[in-house]
Amino acid sequence: MRPVNRRQGLGLVLGASCAAAAGPGHAQQHPPEGLMEGEFLSRGQPMPVLLAPPTAQGPLTGASIMMLHGSGGLGADLPTFLAPARRWAALGCAVVMPVYFSAARNAPATDPVHWWNTAVADAAQWMQGLPGADPQRQGVIGYSRGGYLAAEVAVTQTNLKCVVGVASAGNVRPEDIVRRPDVLLIHASGDPVIPRLRTQHWARVLRERDVPVQVITLSSPRHAFNDREWARIFDDAERFFLQRLAAPAASTAS
Repeated sequence: MRPVNRRQGLGLVLGASCAAAAGPGHAQQHPPEGLMEGEFLSRGQPMPVLLAPPTAQGPLTGASIMMLHGSGGLGADLPTFLAPARRWAALGCAVVMPVYFSAARNAPATDPVHWWNTAVADAAQWMQGLPGADPQRQGVIGYSRGGYLAAEVAVTQTNLKCVVGVASAGNVRPEDIVRRPDVLLIHASGDPVIPRLRTQHWARVLRERDVPVQVITLSSPRHAFNDREWARIFDDAERFFLQRLAAPAASTAS
């Protein structure tokens, strides 16, 4: 893989704020154990991505899963993503964690929103080109803003087979929904940021366009989940991915 472009700022990936430009200290940071740095191109610009390559043969060998951060950036969500990424890599899966914000200092507030959809679609295309990747066995999980992007891109323009949206909804006109991946929406009953009615409305829109949808509602007052809630979310997501992305022989065996 090519190294991350330093002008994009490794701080976007590993720092506490995805909006911070990389300084001399950032250049010395390294990805967590088991992860590789890389880049994909979007709108002609190199964008940082972290990859957890497969570490064993398993039911997800040949499959790929993209994990999309929320509005706090990948640096904020990486500690939450690490354990499931490593677990899925041990099942044979390649796990891709792209940065979709630009390098602007206040990208979450100043980026044109359509840039993010473009970046996610470009990251999905990059993921298809990974060695050994089966383009028919690609999934995505996104949290908050990342959950919006995961579903929106999957139902409009990519080959993604299944989607997990966590604490999220969607903003796609029904007539623009032209693809029908399997969708799992996981949300909290008392989410103060994305009200459950918004997630339920998004589920209705998808169903009306014949998109297969499941909804899991957690009894929680939070948008930023605690460790116990995240553990359940990733367990549910893993079962969903195993059912839809496992190799045919593995699916038959189970």
